[in-house]
Amino acid sequence: MKKYLCDILCLLTLASLLILFIQEQWHPFPLKPLAGVQEKTEFPKLTLENYSSGKYQSDLEQYSRENFGFREWLIRFYNQYLWDCYHITNVESVVIGKNNYIYSKNPVDDYLGTYRLEFAEDLPKLQQNLTQEALKIKKVQEILAEYGKSLFVVIEPSKVSVYPEHLPSSVTSPKGNVTAADIYPRLFDSLGVNYIDFNQYFKDIKDSVDFALYPQLGTHWSNLAALYVADSILHYMAWLGQRDLPTLSISETRYDTTMTPDDDLEKLLNLSRSIRSVPNQYAKFKVVSDSLSEKPTVITIGDSYHWNISYHVPLDSIFTRHPFWFYNSTIYYDAPNKSTFEVNYIEQLINADYVMISYSTSNLYGMSNFFSSKALVNLCHNKREVNHAIDELVKAIHNTPQWLESIQQKAVKQGKTLEEAVQSEAAYMLYYHPEAYFPDLTTEHPSGRNDLLRMCDPNDPVGVTLRQMRDNPTWMESIRKKAETRNLDVETVMVMDAEWMHKH
Repeated sequence: MKKYLCDILCLLTLASLLILFIQEQWHPFPLKPLAGVQEKTEFPKLTLENYSSGKYQSDLEQYSRENFGFREWLIRFYNQYLWDCYHITNVESVVIGKNNYIYSKNPVDDYLGTYRLEFAEDLPKLQQNLTQEALKIKKVQEILAEYGKSLFVVIEPSKVSVYPEHLPSSVTSPKGNVTAADIYPRLFDSLGVNYIDFNQYFKDIKDSVDFALYPQLGTHWSNLAALYVADSILHYMAWLGQRDLPTLSISETRYDTTMTPDDDLEKLLNLSRSIRSVPNQYAKFKVVSDSLSEKPTVITIGDSYHWNISYHVPLDSIFTRHPFWFYNSTIYYDAPNKSTFEVNYIEQLINADYVMISYSTSNLYGMSNFFSSKALVNLCHNKREVNHAIDELVKAIHNTPQWLESIQQKAVKQGKTLEEAVQSEAAYMLYYHPEAYFPDLTTEHPSGRNDLLRMCDPNDPVGVTLRQMRDNPTWMESIRKKAETRNLDVETVMVMDAEWMHKH
């Protein structure tokens, strides 16, 4: 009997290893992928050198840990065991609250008063930083208004500030803690910046609405709350730009299965079953417009809160264009533009009716991600002036050995050539503190204007010609060739040719 038992156990062991191997190699059993950012580990290449040093064995072990068969199922099973038995998780970016409510860590740290220390060593320095950003936004707003365009800021709320009652008992906000969400509204009021403060509004209405403003297992405003937010923004835009815009007609609340991203935090836990104990609420809606309704263009610079709106609201039926500049970096909904580092800022602003800067409370510390600086520089200065300032910075870098050496180290880490890294550093320095290179930007109302803004004036003959150039691909191609021949930028050649045409 013992002999047979050993044989059986041996066969079971071999069968288990074989099944694990088959699953690892060919994945015959489809498993739900794990959520979160994962870096793929390549199978290590065997060489005499890495075998002798032990690197091959170490890399192979790492590869096996990340690619063994049924890994996803085992990790979910283990995570579920930790949750059910100890109510804990290995996900550092998630804070577990009471009643199965979960929160993102950064907003919790902001509530505790520790997050702002990453951006400023003390409150006066934070006040100074935010004031500088608010002033830039105000200047951009005023310049755009000269050309019939509206800029406004949306302060998105925080689940922590709206529903602090579900935070763990160990989390209590320090008395007198001041955050960016406290400072910006006062600054905007004093400067006259257009804004909507949904953070305060959500706190004011949380006990009077009949639906959850935040889902139990998500980090962003609920999809239902996002519908009402979208409708409020449309009404605000209509008032701000004196336009007739479409609105949303929202039906009564209903309960339904979870819609993305109302469970985005739960997905990060990678559990084997849902832990939701509070039902999610949704509503049907439709876009309402009439014969007078306009379809403007809006550029949104913001964070992931915008996904709740763009995933579910048919923005194409409301706007002619609605590019989303995610953290002022990656561009969505605007093919073929993919990155803000590649687009022409002044051209984008000329073609927009509205600019919305939209960030949640913990992202306000770095609000606009240099959009305000780039917009201000490009609205007030021509491309040749910007290029000249960057060229001067490049010279300064090359004439400063210590600075150049630090950039060389960055270039190696980033996989760039030295000159690419130098150009990137020069552009960063320019937009980090543009007032140092363009003194007129320190004034309350900068007077300089990019010549391409003349396109916005229907009574300017040069502006009319510039628009005709822009809209004629053949003409633009000849201008690009001329710019390349003369070693000038396209914008400068456009303006020079348009002015020459009206002088002769």
